[in-house]
Amino acid sequence: MTDRTDITGLNDSEMAAALARKPVLILPLGAVESHGDHLPAGTDNILAARLAEELARVIGSATPILRLPVLPFGQVWSLADAPGSFGISGETVTRALLDIAFSARAKGLSTMAVINAHLGNAAAIRDAQRVAREHDFTIANFFYPGASAVIARCREKPEAHPAFLHACEIETSYMLHLSPEHVAMDKAVANYPEFPEDFDFVPYRWTEFSDSPVLGDPRAATAEKGRLIIEAVLANMARHVGLLHARQEKDLEIHA
Repeated sequence: MTDRTDITGLNDSEMAAALARKPVLILPLGAVESHGDHLPAGTDNILAARLAEELARVIGSATPILRLPVLPFGQVWSLADAPGSFGISGETVTRALLDIAFSARAKGLSTMAVINAHLGNAAAIRDAQRVAREHDFTIANFFYPGASAVIARCREKPEAHPAFLHACEIETSYMLHLSPEHVAMDKAVANYPEFPEDFDFVPYRWTEFSDSPVLGDPRAATAEKGRLIIEAVLANMARHVGLLHARQEKDLEIHA
C-alpha cells in the first residue's frame, strides 16, 4: 500500500490530492559525518529519515503532512578533517532550505518542518527561517524537542561536554532503537577528550584535540533508552506539527 505521506511514491494525481489538503511539509535533514567505528558516517541521515517515518506513523490522519526525501548533506566544519565527513557550507544549507521552501510556497503551502539530526546545521537553519519569514513562509526546526528531560532520567554515564551529543550513550541509544542494524556495539569505545580551555569561546576542529569523534561513552547505550527518549520527541513533534498546520490554515484564510 502506498504511503500517502511520502512524496517519493506519489504520482501527479496523488500529489495534487495531497497538496489540496494543504499539508505541512516534513523535511528530514542530516549530514555525512564521522561517528567512530560503532556508527556509520550516515548516522544523521538515518536518524532524520527514521524520525520522519515514525512521525508520520504517530500523526496518522490527525494532521495533513507530506514527507520530502532526506536532504543528506550538512555543515560539518567541526569534523571536516575526519575520514567519514563530507560537508557543504552553511550558506549552501540555507540556500537549499529556502529553495525548497519557495518551491512549496509556489504550490500554495506556507509551512515546512525540518527534522534536523545534526546540530551543526542549526545556524544555517536559523538563517533560512529568518529569510523565509520575510516572505510569509514558516520553517520550523525540530532538533529532538522534548529530549532533555528524558535524557536526564536515562543517562548513566557523564556527558563529555554539555553542549554536544555525538556518537555517545544518547545518540547511540537513538540508533539502537531506530536503526539497530547499523550499530556495531562491539566496536564502541568511550572517549572523554580534554577540551581546550577556551573551547566555548573559540572555534576548534575536534580533530585538533581528539583522535575520535565520539564524545562520551556509547557502551552505556541501550535500545530502551532510545525508545523512551524518541517517544517523547515524537509526541512533541506531532503536537507542534498540529499547531503549525492550524497556523497555516489561519494564514491561508487571511491571504485568501
